[in-house]
Amino acid sequence: MTTTDNRPTDSGPGKAPTQVSEREARQVAEAARETEWRKPSFGKELFLGRFRLDLIYPYPEPDPENAAIAEEYLGKLAQFAAGDIDGARIERDARIPDEVFNGLADLGAFGMKIDRKYGGLGLSNLDYCGALMPARSARPSLRALLPARQ
Repeated sequence: MTTTDNRPTDSGPGKAPTQVSEREARQVAEAARETEWRKPSFGKELFLGRFRLDLIYPYPEPDPENAAIAEEYLGKLAQFAAGDIDGARIERDARIPDEVFNGLADLGAFGMKIDRKYGGLGLSNLDYCGALMPARSARPSLRALLPARQ
């Protein structure tokens, strides 16, 4: 993976920087795509007139290891957002500074929902939504930037 200025970034903890072509990235994305939907959707079932309470209750318990990883990451992201993102500067200059992009990239914010086996953080949807809150509180435009990269 590369940053916006084409600097190589780490693909994960302890791994050497790599360059990935657009073709290789598309191949990985296509290989990861689900070919059939195996999990029923509460919303779809409700639309079809079937109230499937079993799909939403009891609420699933998160894996303790993944929850600990997510909690640590959310703390780092919140600290970065509070200390290193100058929302007034972004508003005044009408652009997001390179150091903010690079800081978010270093934190792995552009791969929060990407599976760990592909170099992402593998956050659950709940943790991902929680990660967007500190970024949005620093500057609402970041709330639009981060999901576009997932």
